[in-house]
Amino acid sequence: MDILDQQKLQAAERVALYANEMHRESQFEGAFVHACQATINNRRLAPCESNRAMLESLLNPGEEPSAKLYIALAEQFPDRFTWESQKAQSTKEEQRAEFDALVSKNNFSGCEANFELFKRGVSLKNFAGASQVEKAQYAEQAALERNKWLRTEASPLELRAEARYETQVQAATSQQAQADASLQAQKERDQYAGYKPLPAHIDRKALIKASKDELRRWSRLYGQFQLNTALRAQQ
Repeated sequence: MDILDQQKLQAAERVALYANEMHRESQFEGAFVHACQATINNRRLAPCESNRAMLESLLNPGEEPSAKLYIALAEQFPDRFTWESQKAQSTKEEQRAEFDALVSKNNFSGCEANFELFKRGVSLKNFAGASQVEKAQYAEQAALERNKWLRTEASPLELRAEARYETQVQAATSQQAQADASLQAQKERDQYAGYKPLPAHIDRKALIKASKDELRRWSRLYGQFQLNTALRAQQ
């Protein structure tokens, strides 16, 4: 593995770290949104920033956010939160709109059986999953809504954050495609060279720590394809 390969690996790891941070932020956001949608003792949490901050502050170190946990915390400490005022009973149209939003966001089917479960307040784990056609429709609708939000509602700060995220994703996708193409070319070059099988102890950790001389020696013995495959195996 030469210096360029190491630089590519470091860049890929930085992108992976950023993606992990975005995923964790998405976990917090998703848990809070779902907790606000739940009925807790005949009322709902207000979807305000103070409620979100309070829920996150009540998490123990290392505890992962989830809607179930947030709901339990709200039940345990009701006086610490802001609650929505009581609303009139939903109309059938409002119920259907809420159901449609719920199933599309969570990839469940919009069938009547699921609608009946929704009206009875049955847990989502009992819902039927969406069909491939429904999943495609949900994805298309989500893309349309996201584009509308970007055009009409997103603040300059949100637009800059979205642009940075899309740049990172595009860079990661491009790097992955280049790495895949390079690995395939190495495989085709190495398959008739008679290289020895790569020993189990030469794994990703060993490759990262190896000196240039060790990498060159291993490349001569085992071929670059086996080395790069081991390097990517545990990512």
